[in-house]
Amino acid sequence: MRYIQLNNTDLDVSRICLGTAGFGDKLDQEKSFEVLDAFIRAGGNFIDTANVYCKWLEGHGNCSEQIIGKWLKDRGAEGKVIVATKGAHYSFEDPGRSRVNREDIRADLDESCRTLGKDEIDFYWLHRDDPEKPVEEIVDILEELKKEGRIRYYGFSNYCTERLKQIEKCLRDRNLPGITAVSNQWSLAGINPGGNTNPDPTLVEFSGEEFKWHCETGAASIPFSSTAMGFFPKLQKMGLSCTEAETDASWMQEKEKQIANLSESMKKAYWNETNLRTYQKLLKLQKETGHSLQALSLAYFFHQPFQTVPVTGVSNLTQLKDAIDACEIDLAPERFGGWVSAGGDQ
Repeated sequence: MRYIQLNNTDLDVSRICLGTAGFGDKLDQEKSFEVLDAFIRAGGNFIDTANVYCKWLEGHGNCSEQIIGKWLKDRGAEGKVIVATKGAHYSFEDPGRSRVNREDIRADLDESCRTLGKDEIDFYWLHRDDPEKPVEEIVDILEELKKEGRIRYYGFSNYCTERLKQIEKCLRDRNLPGITAVSNQWSLAGINPGGNTNPDPTLVEFSGEEFKWHCETGAASIPFSSTAMGFFPKLQKMGLSCTEAETDASWMQEKEKQIANLSESMKKAYWNETNLRTYQKLLKLQKETGHSLQALSLAYFFHQPFQTVPVTGVSNLTQLKDAIDACEIDLAPERFGGWVSAGGDQ
């Protein structure tokens, strides 16, 4: 496993961050423990969760944090792994009410600490933004928590570039380090406009503007949905063949016949010519390297011009192996197609 010292911190994190949104939902406690154990054995040490994970299921509460808290205690792993969690997500019962305020953030943090069995959170994300809230007030809250020893470092998830610029300026004006990291939705597969598989309008997709901002500031990116829900491996599993010679005007229609079983939401999100050409490149790279498409999709992130640590959830140990294998792949982003090091929207 390879590690990097995360921007503006003393945290040495594994190049892959294990996402746990499925813990308590797609994976029960036993299966979740198996994944966590295997991740740690492979050298992984960076785990991502959120106070809201599983609260979309009636009666489950913050089930992902519950499972991680039990695992930390059972394995004596406190201090051996870096746990990032999130707060200030809107309530599913009242989604229109902003929870980006001192009271709700503290309530979420208190519940997360109790559940995880931690006095201090290694890395804390604000899970959603409130564009009407002055950034100075948001920074005040987070700096208070840091000074109180409740959180070590913090970052921003689902914040647009303009807001990130405002926060960065606020931090610099106060002679504080700039933004450590941002977690927005980014994968090698570009999303069709308005076609996100998750229709939540508060999600923020990575953009060319954000790419340039990361290059300018050096802030790290820790993207979620980093493998586009396994879009490329799903195409391969369906037997989709694709060579670089296939470039005529009707090729998209012909290929669509081969993916009849792909869900409509996946087609709406990811079925486009750019992604199909990226799929061509991945198949070629697979022949050259022997690595799976899933591993290659993650390896795309490792040589960006700023620190990038993809968050990836898995539903079985085979998928986890692909994620671990990705850390050993050393290829420039330009080899993959899709987003390239020059930035810009697809």
